[in-house]
Formats: sequence, structure tokens, C-alpha cells
Amino acid sequence: MLLRICTLLLLTGAFLVSCNDYDRDSSADLVVINANVLTVDDLFSNAQAFAIRDGVFEAVGSNDEIESYIGNQTRVIDADGRTVIPGLIESHVHATSVVQREYATPHPFEQLGSIGEIQDWLRTEVERTDPENWIPLPRVDVTRIQEGRIPNRADLDEAAPDHPAAFTWQFANRQVQVLNTAALQSAGIDRETTEPEGCTIERDDAGDPTGVLENCSELTGDYLPTREIPEDRYHDDLERLLHNYNKTGITSIFERGSNPQGYETYRQLREQDRLTARVTVTINLSSDGTVEGSEEVINSFPVAFGEGDDWVRTGPLKLRIDGGILYGSAYMREPYGPDALDFYGFDDPDHHGTLLISPENIENMIRAGYKNGWQMSAHVTGDAGVDRVLDAVEAVQEDLQPDDPRFTLIHAYFANPETAERANRLGVGIDTQPAWLYKDGDALARILSEERMNEFIGVQTWLDGDAIVALNSDHMQGFDPDRSLNPYNPFITMYTMISRQTESGQVIAAEQQISREDALRMMTSNAAWFSFDEDKKGSIEPGKLGDFAILSDDYLTCDVEDIKEIRSLLTVVGGEIVYEVGDF
Repeated sequence: MLLRICTLLLLTGAFLVSCNDYDRDSSADLVVINANVLTVDDLFSNAQAFAIRDGVFEAVGSNDEIESYIGNQTRVIDADGRTVIPGLIESHVHATSVVQREYATPHPFEQLGSIGEIQDWLRTEVERTDPENWIPLPRVDVTRIQEGRIPNRADLDEAAPDHPAAFTWQFANRQVQVLNTAALQSAGIDRETTEPEGCTIERDDAGDPTGVLENCSELTGDYLPTREIPEDRYHDDLERLLHNYNKTGITSIFERGSNPQGYETYRQLREQDRLTARVTVTINLSSDGTVEGSEEVINSFPVAFGEGDDWVRTGPLKLRIDGGILYGSAYMREPYGPDALDFYGFDDPDHHGTLLISPENIENMIRAGYKNGWQMSAHVTGDAGVDRVLDAVEAVQEDLQPDDPRFTLIHAYFANPETAERANRLGVGIDTQPAWLYKDGDALARILSEERMNEFIGVQTWLDGDAIVALNSDHMQGFDPDRSLNPYNPFITMYTMISRQTESGQVIAAEQQISREDALRMMTSNAAWFSFDEDKKGSIEPGKLGDFAILSDDYLTCDVEDIKEIRSLLTVVGGEIVYEVGDF
């Protein structure tokens, strides 16, 4: 049925009335006009308007070209010259863990930056916590503590002389806890305490515990409060967190370390029409390291690779290869050096970090994944760890010759030209986190060599080697986009790689600065590649999913310092508005 529709449009400051014949069934559901559209297509072209129908971009072009898509049921949004970008793809978060951790302890996450702030926080909690209940302090990485050390027993005693308190610093296979005197007494840890296997109790010259315990959760686990989140609260809080992502322009996430239950949680949210971001779920793989043992674990999963749809889908399996550079456990080619050893608390002058899986088992587990049709990925932070992974990838791919495997190096913090060229040749992508530079670069620059810091989050080096890179946050604790343990504000993420500035303003390795265009690609079209979705999302082009955000500032021309202040004014996923501020 053809209708005569007269549409009032605001074009370049003047009202225009246009009357045309329209087929009711062919008009768009949503049209955006008067916009500065950064399409992020192959040419990084600009457009003025676009139309979405049935959740997909129908047409992109000028206002005049898009006018014909407007029908009597079309919602027309006048962007008033604002910048519009493809929906941002946050390719590394731990959203389900964020929700569980926030509920598990009685205190919302708070980022603390000095021993004094830690003590002030503890004093406040003493006033509102029952005396018999232990107080677990928030996670604070040593690189983010002004004094360059974790709090000791005396620090905690000063703030909580009569109340049990425990500071925990943990990564991979290393957990360090500091207990105050009241906590030691509460747990019955004294000079007579026998250390469980794998546990080390630090003692003074008299044999009394200093309060520092390493890998001793068996002695403290029963005292630290924890709560298991009820399913309805879990779903509510996860929906709330996804909506927080939407507020920053994020329309897709990669859940980067989950399990089949995590996939099922997101699938249930989708069934309930409560999902406001698309999700690719990475599944952790832990096994005995043999091909047969790994295959047994893989075959026990109730899901297969790629199961799901454009809203929720299973992604790669994930191996954990080494630790982290913030903890001195990233597996490095060269020893850490005396300054780093002193900072991290290691004694061995030849300390290279920690390789958690042998080279043989890395190859076995990748082989098992490829044989069973899975995409594979690996948490690996150090340059030597990356070498071991690429050795395994090369051997397995040469043998099995999988079709377009797209192995993902998760973190890969120390870039060098030979590794970048090798990653490109093997079709391996790099998923890396500028937050470590922004939040931790100042501390790392004091303890690592200049050569290492020139390679740290060396995105330009990866680009020079034609490797594919995605930028993201590794969001793991806290709900606030700017004040979480790792801020998930994507504009902080991009700003950091554009400016190479830390939170204090120090510029580290200016030669690694990248363009604004490249940074945006790494959170849109490049990120889509990692889930085989480059033909579906990551740019504003006809036929792609209708995900976009209207920004509060012009990303390409605003002052560089203003980039990190940009917010989304309107976020759309599949043609549906999931976040809106102001009146459009």
C-alpha cells in the first residue's frame, strides 16, 4: 500500500518539508539525520545519515539519500551535527565475575591509592562492622599504591587495633595476605602453627608470624566473609552492569574467562529480553595437559564453538600461560632486574616470571582444541610466554592446517617487530589493555628498563607488523566506568593509546602513539574480527547490525585531553535504543 507522507526535517539549520510516496512495508524503523557519521568502513568514510530496518543498517549516505526511507512509523533522530560511531566492542571483560565479586563481600569495590587511604577506609569499616567479623580490604595492586608497597601488619593495626582485618593480593598461582594482629589471633596463627602444604608463613627472628602469608588460604578462608549471589539478584546486577556499558557506547562485549554456565546465564537474559549488549563467551580450558585429557574436558562441555546467535555466542577456549606484569609473574625473555625484584619481593636474580604450562602441554591443549573445532586463545603477558605460545600455534597449524583459526593472544604486553611479523603470518590477533599503562605505567617505569617500557603495550609495533589488534579494559572489579579496578570507559582506553599518557600525565614511549582512527578501529571493526563478525558489525555499512552511539563530543577533532571525557548520549543495539540521555 502506497501512502503520501509529508515529513518535516531539520536540514542544515532550515526546515524542509518533503512529500513522497512510501510503501508502508519498506520504510525504515529508525533514521538518523544531520550527523557526523564515522562509518569506520575500509576507507573510514564520513556520512550524514543512515537508516535501520529490522535491526540492520539499510542505507548510509546524505540526508537527501536517506529521506526516502522515512515512513509514518519511522523514528527520526536529529543528531544536530554530533559525531556518531559504530557500537563499541569491549573485547575483554569479566562481567559475570564483577557481579559475583561485588555481591560476595559486604563492601562495594573502591579504588584506593595509598597506605593512608587504605587506613582511612579501614577505620570507616571498623565503625560499621561487628567486632567478630573480619574485614576484607579492597583489592589494590601494588603498582597503584603511592608508597610502592602493600600495607603491612603495623599499618593495619594502626587503623584496626582490635578488629580482624586482612589485605589480599592475588594473581594466578600466587596469593599474598597481610593479617593484622587481631586477625592472626582470631585464626589462631602463631609460632606453633604448622604450615599446610604450599603455604608459607613469614616469621620474624623470634619465630613469630609477621602477618604475611603466602598461599595460605586454607588457614584464612573460613574467616573471610563471602556470599553466594542468588540467581535473581545475579541476573538483575548483570543487567545493570550491561546497561552501564551501554552508557559508554558499548554495544558488544567479550566475556573473556567463563564457562558453559556463564554462556547459559547470558542466554537466559536474552530469553527474558533483558540483554542490552551482544556477548561472545570465552570458555576457560583446564586439563592435565595431554591431548587426550584436554579432549575429554572439551567433549564434556554442553556447548560447541560458535553455538548461539548474534546476541549470545560461544567464543574461543582460553589457556592460562603465565602470570602478570603487575605481579612479577609475566614470563619474560630476560630477567626482571634488581629494581623489579625488590619491588615484587623475589630473591632469585635470574627470575624470569612464571610459566604455568609447559611448552609441550601448551601445544597439546591447542591441538586438542583445534581437532575439536574450537577457536583458541591464551592469557599470556610476557614476551617469552608469547614465544612459547606462537611456537605451539605454528607447530599445530602446520600439522592440522585449520581453516582461519584466528588464535588470540590475550594481553601480550611486550611487542617487538619479529613477534608482530610472526603473529601476522600465523593469523594471530592481539587483545591488549591500555589500562595497565594508564593506571600502572608510572610504577612500572620506575622498576622496568627503558627498553621494556618502550615495548609495553606497544600497539604501534603490532601495527607496523600488520598484526590485528583489539583494545579493551580487562574489566574485572567495580561498576563505575572510570573508577573500577580497570576502568572500562572506552574513551580512556583509546585516549591512552593515542596520547601514551599515564593517569599522572607522564608520556611513556611517545613513538608508540597511534592515530585516533586506528584506536577507534581497534574497538570496532578490528574487535569484530576476533569473533569472526567483521561482516556483521564494527562499522556503519548497509547489511551490518544496527549498533551505534551518538557522542557528546567530536572524537576526531576535540582536544586530546577531552577524549577521555566523551560519553554516549544515545546507544542503539540492533535498532533498539538501550540508553538515551537528553531529548532526541
